[in-house]
Amino acid sequence: MTSIDSMPQPTMRKTLAGAELSSRARRVLEHQLQTASEELSRQLHVVLTESAQEFDRLGARAEDSQQQAMLRDAARRLREASAEFTTRFRQELESELAGVHAPRVARAMEPLNAPTQTLTLVDNAEMDEDTMLDTIAARSDSRNSAALQLLGHRYGVLAGAPVFDAEHVPVGPHALCRALRNTCHALLPAMAARQLVYQQFERITIPHYPALLDDLNAHLVVDGILPHLSFVPVRGRAATLSDNNVASATVPAAARDQGDSSPDLEIDIDADSDFDFPAGERVETGDGDQRDTNTSSWTMTTLDTEKDAAHVDVPAPASSDEAVSPRPVRIDSFGALQALIGRRRSLLEKLRAGDSDDRIRETLTREEVLGMLRRLRKGAGKHGSLADIRQTVMAQARQLHGHGVAMADVDNDSFDLLSLFLSQLQRELRGDSPGEALLERLQLPLLQLALREQDFFVDSAHPARMLLDAISLAGARWLAEDDLDMQWLGLLQRAVATALDDPDASRDSFVAANHALQDGLQAAARKTNMAERRQVDAARGREKLDLARQRATREIAALIDGRSLPRFHAILLDQAWTDVLSLALLRGGEDSEMWRELRSTTAAIIQASVATSTVARESAFTLRLQEALGQVGYHSEDAAAIARQLANGRAEDADLASRTALLVQLKSRTRLGEENLSQAGDPQPPLSSAELLARAQLATLVEARWIDMLDPVDDSVVRRRLAWVSPRSGHALLTNRRGQRVDGGNLDALARMLAAGRLRMVAEDIPPATIAWRAAVAALERIGGGNESDGAHA
Repeated sequence: MTSIDSMPQPTMRKTLAGAELSSRARRVLEHQLQTASEELSRQLHVVLTESAQEFDRLGARAEDSQQQAMLRDAARRLREASAEFTTRFRQELESELAGVHAPRVARAMEPLNAPTQTLTLVDNAEMDEDTMLDTIAARSDSRNSAALQLLGHRYGVLAGAPVFDAEHVPVGPHALCRALRNTCHALLPAMAARQLVYQQFERITIPHYPALLDDLNAHLVVDGILPHLSFVPVRGRAATLSDNNVASATVPAAARDQGDSSPDLEIDIDADSDFDFPAGERVETGDGDQRDTNTSSWTMTTLDTEKDAAHVDVPAPASSDEAVSPRPVRIDSFGALQALIGRRRSLLEKLRAGDSDDRIRETLTREEVLGMLRRLRKGAGKHGSLADIRQTVMAQARQLHGHGVAMADVDNDSFDLLSLFLSQLQRELRGDSPGEALLERLQLPLLQLALREQDFFVDSAHPARMLLDAISLAGARWLAEDDLDMQWLGLLQRAVATALDDPDASRDSFVAANHALQDGLQAAARKTNMAERRQVDAARGREKLDLARQRATREIAALIDGRSLPRFHAILLDQAWTDVLSLALLRGGEDSEMWRELRSTTAAIIQASVATSTVARESAFTLRLQEALGQVGYHSEDAAAIARQLANGRAEDADLASRTALLVQLKSRTRLGEENLSQAGDPQPPLSSAELLARAQLATLVEARWIDMLDPVDDSVVRRRLAWVSPRSGHALLTNRRGQRVDGGNLDALARMLAAGRLRMVAEDIPPATIAWRAAVAALERIGGGNESDGAHA
């Protein structure tokens, strides 16, 4: 058998200069090559550097001398041939682009120069290597299907051919993996060294691939290739199972938020769904062009029953003023859950086309399954969903036993239950959140634990469940950016790291992780409560100041009694003297001697402002005014100038320049309670009857409540805490999850939002993980028999 390492390497590569292309197509493809090679060269340099360092680390720990020599040789080759590696990779990409007119065949990871004269068995090493690259390409394909579809249509225009699928796009993930494979075979003889480079390539380069696809599509748009092409997902109506009251589609997130409980559910086709144009139809490209297509259906009218039934959500309540989580459920035993999941599985088997598989298979022991999961955790890279993990485990088991195998019923049920739970939880989390990333890292340890301890599913106080609750809060869709802080995230990361350090994912590791986490969360909760109390006290102080200012303003207006004051003196009364009266009210109230004296002083000031005489006040009166202004923060010189103007009125001889300078000083300084004044804003129309009812509802709140607010721009939900309201002043205090004050604390504004359905009171602030588990069990009850389930009830 010919070893792949000894196969002759291809020497003749296609080039864009030698390809039979039109001048425009050649120019466009050269732009594509330049964009891709520049971006990938930078990333490949990092891949080679990291791989060489990993070879050094592995070589230092290796006990076998041959393995040490192989690793040292691989590290040396990568360092010496770094420039050659990127050059060869670029040549492979150019060859893919130059073959845009070549006939399309299934060519993923074909042998480099397979012999044609003899028949040989497939080398296991080559099969493992090709499987690894195929897996990398398939993962990238599924995650970037929308951008690849756009790229495939544009390359179809360049080639004058039907749409390119992901396997044949010249810069698609399969093409990149082929280029990587050919380059590595030319420079790295050892297969183990190549596989490590593939792992580094997936870890470093593939995460940047979506941005590269966007750049490639953008350059094609600039070059005039279908500039107006876009994918518009089509809403299809899903089939329903009226007899069993089972919906075969997922409730859209918007419908859940709005409380839509209609039985006719629509399908939201995600941007990453893999769908194509209808076969044989002509498709508008947006720039006046039409093209024939021969790919699969564009409109999705039915979904895979098993996949959809695993994602059925519990509809939100119809009321828009109260957000209620799915009803709590009580599961008496794991057997009750098994009964539900069994009924669901039986229903899905009836709906699945074809005969059932009744072949007898050997049952895997739990230790075998756990052992394969333990080995899987040692491997680098992502492991995909639980369905992918199950397929990997079963494939390894079949290879080990040499025949068909099956899991034990209890292990199979644990797999299904955890898959249903985590799938529902993923829908409750924001995709780019820290919580979602931590949950992905914890997926395999949770699976190991769930297989070993079934009380994970029935005990809400299980340490792993409590850890999930805390992690899910960091990824909740309603979590605002200012809710996150590094201390909280550090606690979560350390807890997850503690669980990951145990290769067996035992209960003790989750207990240790959760113990340290809960201690930190309790300390953070105490800190949050203290911060919120301080904010409430400050809000009450601002309210007292605002009410005192309003009372002082009314008193000045009553003393003026409709008389006309010179504009300059009216500004001084409003800007400076009002602060003096407000402070007196705060300190002593209206019954104090200070208030009565200042009221008489105010009347004298107004009299001096409207009088036509030129008799100046005595200096003692002016000094009293200066002292009062100094108590509210005016500088001595400014206080003296304002006091002279207020005391002497028209008799004070001041030119226009000095008055202007004084007004500028007043405008630039911070007034007493200026923060409250800045929140006044523009006058609003009076509240409607519905808004008045909403205001009354908010005004009756005694304790702090969580509320969900819809963003006016994108309708995203943000959860805030309504910590304090005051019907008397119309003030309200909103805080985030850290007890910090946020904007929006106005009772009238909140009432308008509540009446318009843009604000909802949260009945219970519970973590998304708990919501997801309740929804999962409710879906099982609905699909697997409703209230007929034994031992599972509300």
